[in-house]
Amino acid sequence: MAVDPTQLAQLATLLQQTVSPNAQEMQASEQHLRSAELKPGFGLMLLELLRDGSITAITRQAGAVYFKNYIRRQWSVDGVAGGISASDRQAIKQHLLTLMLQAPKLVQVQLGAAVEEISVLDYPTEWQSLLPEIVQHLKTSQDISVLKGTMQTAHTVFMKFRSKSRSNELLGEIKYTVMGFQETHLAVFSAACQRTLGGTLIADQLVIHFELLLATIGAFHSLNVVDLPAFFEDHAKEYFQGFIELLKFNHEAVVGKSDQPGLLEQVKGAICECFALYTDKYQEEFAQFLLPCVEAVWTLLVALDQQERNDQLVAKGIHFLSSAAATHWQKSPFEDQNVLSGICLKVVFPNIVLRDSDMELFEENPLEYVRRDMEAADQETRRRSCMDLVKAMGRLNEAKVTEILIGYIQALLDQARQAQAANQQSAERYKDACIYLCIAMAVRGQTQREGVTLTNQNVNIVDFFQQLVSPELVAPLPATRSVPNEVLRSSCLKFVTVFRNQLPREQIGAMLPAICRHIAAADSPVVHTYAAICIEKLLTVKDKTAQGQSVLRYDATSMRGSLLPMVEPILQIIAGNKGIPMNEYLMRVTARIFSFLKQHGAETGLATLRPLSAILLAMAANPSNPVFNHNLFEAVASIVKVCVPTQPDAVEGALLPCFGQILERNVTDFLPYTFQILGLLLDASPSVKPLYQELFARLLNPDLWRAQANVPGLIRLLRAYFSKHVGFSELLRAHMQGILERFQFVLCNRKTESSAFDLLNAMIMHLPVEFYQQHFKTLLTVLLTRLQSSKSPKTQKDFVISCSLCVHRQPNNMYVAALDEIQPGLFTNILGSVWALVAKMALRLDERKLCVIAMAKLMAHDQVRQNPQLLGVCCTGLVSLLGLLPTTEAAIADDESDEEPLANGGAGLDFEVSFSKLKNTDLPGAAAGLAPDIPDLAAAGKTVLRPLQPVIVQLAQANVELQPLAMFVQ
Repeated sequence: MAVDPTQLAQLATLLQQTVSPNAQEMQASEQHLRSAELKPGFGLMLLELLRDGSITAITRQAGAVYFKNYIRRQWSVDGVAGGISASDRQAIKQHLLTLMLQAPKLVQVQLGAAVEEISVLDYPTEWQSLLPEIVQHLKTSQDISVLKGTMQTAHTVFMKFRSKSRSNELLGEIKYTVMGFQETHLAVFSAACQRTLGGTLIADQLVIHFELLLATIGAFHSLNVVDLPAFFEDHAKEYFQGFIELLKFNHEAVVGKSDQPGLLEQVKGAICECFALYTDKYQEEFAQFLLPCVEAVWTLLVALDQQERNDQLVAKGIHFLSSAAATHWQKSPFEDQNVLSGICLKVVFPNIVLRDSDMELFEENPLEYVRRDMEAADQETRRRSCMDLVKAMGRLNEAKVTEILIGYIQALLDQARQAQAANQQSAERYKDACIYLCIAMAVRGQTQREGVTLTNQNVNIVDFFQQLVSPELVAPLPATRSVPNEVLRSSCLKFVTVFRNQLPREQIGAMLPAICRHIAAADSPVVHTYAAICIEKLLTVKDKTAQGQSVLRYDATSMRGSLLPMVEPILQIIAGNKGIPMNEYLMRVTARIFSFLKQHGAETGLATLRPLSAILLAMAANPSNPVFNHNLFEAVASIVKVCVPTQPDAVEGALLPCFGQILERNVTDFLPYTFQILGLLLDASPSVKPLYQELFARLLNPDLWRAQANVPGLIRLLRAYFSKHVGFSELLRAHMQGILERFQFVLCNRKTESSAFDLLNAMIMHLPVEFYQQHFKTLLTVLLTRLQSSKSPKTQKDFVISCSLCVHRQPNNMYVAALDEIQPGLFTNILGSVWALVAKMALRLDERKLCVIAMAKLMAHDQVRQNPQLLGVCCTGLVSLLGLLPTTEAAIADDESDEEPLANGGAGLDFEVSFSKLKNTDLPGAAAGLAPDIPDLAAAGKTVLRPLQPVIVQLAQANVELQPLAMFVQ
């Protein structure tokens, strides 16, 4: 990697300035670097700087961070679209691993993240040298630090196997990896276990060996997560014997300090995760190890104390026991009543009652308490793990476990009464434990979207609610703050949230004012947060009608009086920074209230826009909570959606000054949301404000499009311009070349490719053909190039959907003519291959409508009608699209639910803002998607296919699979 010393010195200076206390100098250096990274050789120069030991440590650290983010920004962008060139990519991959292993620890961490980013996209197909290089280091190195770093890299690379859906491609990747890695992995694991368990290592060496073991066990998990490779099955005894011995091992050097888990706890936790994996997926192979593994984990759990450093280990150990208890075994240890009682007494009961440290967390770090206790929380806790264990034991032994736990609940209630009589604060703690035990016993099935769907019939939920939960919620709030009372109220609110489907409508209706008044408990962050969560979930409860349709259980008219008075206290808590700063749950319920009430909340909503705008501008100074930001914009969008059709000027008057400042200050975290809401405002605006005219040229700034988070929002706003093309005709015509350049740039980035098709579809749907006709052939050429280089099913599907929209919307076979102009015969080739494949994929209803109409129109074209074989392929595709086979239905893709949680909670990775689509940025009617003019698929299909009826009937006589289509068109 020969680099000009002068350029290297300039790069070092710029990197040093990125950590300068002078904000202006820092910003200028970052802008300079962002321009420089687009030039060939930039990444290699960065690596050379990181290799150079004469460069200061702080500069190398800054360089490592920049390199990681450079890879994240540019690796997914094709070289032809301004990304990293093929030669630079090859050189970076050639040198990166060796450099990482030789680098100081802080630099090594950043380079490891870069390796992970590249491997997610390239390994193994486009990085075939990586695995042999890893294996070579593990086989030949005598340096334990290099062994550790190499195994950590392998673990990082293999992690992607855990999150991918099962497919032939994934199985091939894992097989390639296992075949090249399996023997080396076992050798490293066995040697590390032997040295660790031998008891001769000094403390520093023991720490490094445990770091090596942690990565080795992580790699084991990743390589076994999809299927059980034959090698690991054949050598299961060596692995599981090593695991069990490690569970017994203890040494002060690797034990966690204070409340943080150490390497010992992490390794043992990883082993418990491997046990749970085998229990869930490979019962037959794991059966011989079940009893010793259960005994080892049981012994471990009973011996662990209540210190917080053990929490994650306890949770993972209990998770394994839960998996084992819920599984049928030929010889199960969980059928014995004494075993079940012992688990309840020694594992469940001690870990479900709140500790003093939990009470301190409730008071001192309410946000962390809420996040740990919430449904679908990322972090496992002792309490949640115990509840899962109770559910698991009850799956196969429901009556026995319920009987045991009802006895415990009764004993806890007796203790609570005695404590209350003695005026002891433990009374609330015992009642709180009873509520969680009841939840654990009663819940038998639940989903994130719908809540509890199945309950234990041996537990009377309504009776428990009336006896314990309801009295606590309707009791007056204490005059002075009482943390134990707040804990109990929070648990009662959680009970209502969990059993929102099972509790009768009348009881919830009567209880609603009592629940809502807890929002006003500004001094108790957990209480008003749980009240917000409870109300937000109640507003989503649905019931089935006699016709099988899902309708909301509660109506806006009856709920309005309780819900709207909550809005002002919520905004006061947020604006006053009381309780949990930037409380995402309070903002989420605000958004839910207005989307639920719709027109019933319009007047209050309009008045709420200005306070929300003030909060937006205040947050713009330091937008540090991505989830809160998302919910804040969701609240704005929910009001805008209701109010803008009837009062557009009032809405724009409240928001446009705020949005103007966000754009002027370039608040990067807020831009993706601002673009979306501006699109909604422009869609609904009867007159075009000057801001939209002034904004348009800026929207095509390449820097905006390089930030991947901006792309979907920019496209949403461009869609609004397209739909208002009469008012923006000159602007759009003048900038069509620029729009198509942005389209190509987005298409050539693997992370934004699907957004490119959204832009293309918006253009085809809303713009007259003459706006883009002269560019259409070039546009198709770009699409075909991408289709050839990508070859992914998703790209094929998006391509066919967009082409179907072209055929449906454009006149005179413009699509067919353009393809044949590019290359004679290309049209029939693509129709017979790509279109035929996509017809069998899972598609949304609007996509199926388009494909049916487009394919039928193309079948009438001479090139298809005169080709019986191709015509038959098209007919087979129509059978799939229309769902005409008696044994199958059309493959239908699920629409995105209004209740789906945000990926990563809506948060981005490191310094990069992520995009999260707002639910309320489309006007009524948008649900029709790409086919608003095709209300009924079957009727439209019959109409367009009827002229082809004789040909279809003739083909069906020779091919029985086409007979359903022949019957359909008659």
